[in-house]
Amino acid sequence: MNESFVITKRLLGLGFILLGGAAIVGMLALNLLGLTAHSGIGPAQQRAMLAAAVVVVVGVTLLPLSNRET
Repeated sequence: MNESFVITKRLLGLGFILLGGAAIVGMLALNLLGLTAHSGIGPAQQRAMLAAAVVVVVGVTLLPLSNRET
């Protein structure tokens, strides 16, 4: 990597959005493919999806911030 590369708030926000979105899609894919022991979305998966959604919301709030390193 370049020595002058800095993770900005906007880049961090994009990372949070991608991470949270991938977690939600992954949990839904597990159910659709039948890779879980139970059918349907259980309480633990609901809490995990809610936590992933909170990560996405935090990422969205970071997007409008500038690309400054400070």
